[in-house]
Amino acid sequence: MKTLFKNISALKWLAAYLLGFIFISFYSCDNSPSNQTNSAYLGGEIVNPTSEYIVLQKNGKILDSIRLDDRNRFSYRIDSVQQGIYSFGHRPEIQHFYISPGDSLLIRANTLAFDESLHFSGTGEAENNFITEMFLLDEANADLLLSFYKTSPSEFLKQTDSIKRNRLEHLERLKVKKKFSPEFVTLAEKIINYESYDLKERYIYLISKYYTEYQQKLPDNFYEYRKNVVFNDTSLQETAAYKRFIENYLTNKSLELCKRTHKDHEECFDRANTKNILNRIKMVGDLIKIPSLKNHFLLKLGAKGIVLARSREDIKVILEALRKNGFPEDQVKDMEQLGTIQLAYLPGTEIKDVPLINTKEEFVPFLNIVDKPTIIFLWSIYKDGHQEDHKLIQELRRKYPEINFVGINLDIDETTAWKIAVQKYNYNKDFEYQLGQTQINKRFFQYYLNKLLFLDDAGKVVIGDAFINSPEFESRILEFLNR
Repeated sequence: MKTLFKNISALKWLAAYLLGFIFISFYSCDNSPSNQTNSAYLGGEIVNPTSEYIVLQKNGKILDSIRLDDRNRFSYRIDSVQQGIYSFGHRPEIQHFYISPGDSLLIRANTLAFDESLHFSGTGEAENNFITEMFLLDEANADLLLSFYKTSPSEFLKQTDSIKRNRLEHLERLKVKKKFSPEFVTLAEKIINYESYDLKERYIYLISKYYTEYQQKLPDNFYEYRKNVVFNDTSLQETAAYKRFIENYLTNKSLELCKRTHKDHEECFDRANTKNILNRIKMVGDLIKIPSLKNHFLLKLGAKGIVLARSREDIKVILEALRKNGFPEDQVKDMEQLGTIQLAYLPGTEIKDVPLINTKEEFVPFLNIVDKPTIIFLWSIYKDGHQEDHKLIQELRRKYPEINFVGINLDIDETTAWKIAVQKYNYNKDFEYQLGQTQINKRFFQYYLNKLLFLDDAGKVVIGDAFINSPEFESRILEFLNR
């Protein structure tokens, strides 16, 4: 058996090597000195693609869309390449990569396990495989934190310092073996530092909420790392570790502010609270000066504030805060579309004129699907977890036959793909519909993929703030039935 695994591993390595060799050889025909100096080549393969394109980005701006060929491969020359972090998106995934002038980098990924299958080869492969390895380790630490946040601050620091030290030592070994450039080593050290800072921010939040006695045991120098934070580091603005640290830092600073001004500390931990979101929006406006990074956080916070808004007034103040803190006006208009969707989730709203399509591709009036108390759940073929969601809904259908559980697919204009998914996963066609054409851009519906609508038999919203992945989901159903 061990021999078999070794042979398979060798074959996979050989396939990746040959593919990289073909790719690099293909482009070696262009021997223009200027191209070799100022350009870089990017190519590869997407296994089980979910769209026909790869989207290339730098510093939050789309540089180009790259079409996959009939073998799901792509190739592209980046002219006047800037050394540093770029990103490529393949719906719904996005991944970062490091590239320098003269590199010929090959990427291979399988959408069924995108991060885990991601592999780089060619010039620049060592740097990118190192970044990917660090990213996966950091993701694993998110789970690890749940096990050791209950430890004392001294023990926590011992473990996190050990993680950081091991990664820096690993980098030190590789920089000699793989001949990393000084610029890449500096970037990698920064990423490792911010991953460590982020662990501390998450620990602060968890002990503040669940183990307040540990707050009194924090050493005097625990927060010293915050003095080293640079909120506008252009070399890091594309990296996940940097963005995640800033997000958790904003959460903790908002929590500290709330505790100073609010008697009910429990409410301070409500990240969906409009006042808390407004505090974070203001901090982004004050702290972040890089336009793309600033817009990233304003978009994220603005969308959260609107999707969780409990009134028209909440929506209005979120939009005003975005404008006041420099969110571009065209993107504020986008948020207004999101606000239009949210209005339909406010209790008391009557849902009528929503276009639906059944699996026979017939248009169905919305009120035709509401002949008794109804719970609407939204899903997309591109969102991981829709099979688990449907399994849960099927169990609830058996448990609560007095309620209609209706699935509405949000992949507008992709009726064939939706019908194939319904058939493939054996979803109940009697309760499956697709949203028809609307004046709202379909990309805004992605924010509602976990949100539920509880309607009475007249189509009026009773509950609009429940989520399918919430542990309170079933208690909300009982609340709905006993109203």
